[in-house]
Amino acid sequence: MTDFFSEFGLDRRAWIDLDVLKSKYHALMAESHPDKTNGSEARSTLLNEGRKTLTSHPHRLRHLAALLGGGTESPTKVSPDWDLFSRTGDLTRRVSLAIEKKASLTSPIAKAVCQAEHKQLESDLVKLREEISAHLDQLEIRTRQADQSPHDSSSLLILAEEWTFATRWSQSINTAITAIRN
Repeated sequence: MTDFFSEFGLDRRAWIDLDVLKSKYHALMAESHPDKTNGSEARSTLLNEGRKTLTSHPHRLRHLAALLGGGTESPTKVSPDWDLFSRTGDLTRRVSLAIEKKASLTSPIAKAVCQAEHKQLESDLVKLREEISAHLDQLEIRTRQADQSPHDSSSLLILAEEWTFATRWSQSINTAITAIRN
């Protein structure tokens, strides 16, 4: 297994400075790009894969856990924050139904009445997005704290799963906000 931390000259850490990674990536790509003399397509591909892995919280945490000998999947199933999980699913379904309903309406008066429902849904989405954002902030704090003690592959994998859930919720809510505003 390739150690992407080593490839970029970084310490194996749960939290990394993405600006430092970006700068190291650009410097290494300047030397390795296939269009350069002595460049290498294989090396460029490896650097691209490494940047992608280390930039993503869940991918970086899984990679670090694998390097520590813990594999890439959590040994125990991680339960998401069920409240946020269910409210995200419920609200995004309600938004989809409201959009379908509005699309089927032909009367301007009916569409105007439907607009009030859309505004309320948008307000609910924005509030939930703020809660999910706060949840992501807590995950960031926990990820930074993971560097304060020796890395445990199991806890890194659990944290990676939590990042995966929260990131998906955030993306779903942002997609729903965009859809309801159109």
